[in-house]
Amino acid sequence: MYVESVIHQLSFSVDTVIQIIDCLSDDDLNDRPMANKRSIGEIVQHLCELMAADLFISNSATKKEMDTFYESVKCHTIVELKTLLLRGREQLINTYNLYNEEELMQKKSSYWGVEYTRFEWLLEILVHFTHHRAQLHTLVVLKNGDMRVSLFE
Repeated sequence: MYVESVIHQLSFSVDTVIQIIDCLSDDDLNDRPMANKRSIGEIVQHLCELMAADLFISNSATKKEMDTFYESVKCHTIVELKTLLLRGREQLINTYNLYNEEELMQKKSSYWGVEYTRFEWLLEILVHFTHHRAQLHTLVVLKNGDMRVSLFE
């Protein structure tokens, strides 16, 4: 039940990111509305790779494995980004739907030493995703004005 609730919130957040991305053109990805901050494209890339990356990290991937992963998921268009985002969500949902209660409570360590249960990793993924969703929303509003995308149900 708890996993389903977290996945529901994460899925809603993914849907809102897709709505925001749909307000962009490929050219918008290069814009940097705030100096010394990530570009719109860099934030979108990070959001779109985040679920798969954090899932990989939560399964004890090494730094080298993560570097290889990030190289393999570089996107150049909005279509590629949305595909990556939806694939990551599907992978996360499919993985978490397989875990039983005991597996959800197993502790897993990141390559930098943080240790969480699998359920805590799922919560971390939700928090991480919503944090960057807010950043993307802010950057796009600064660039284009309000786009009428509600971040909450």
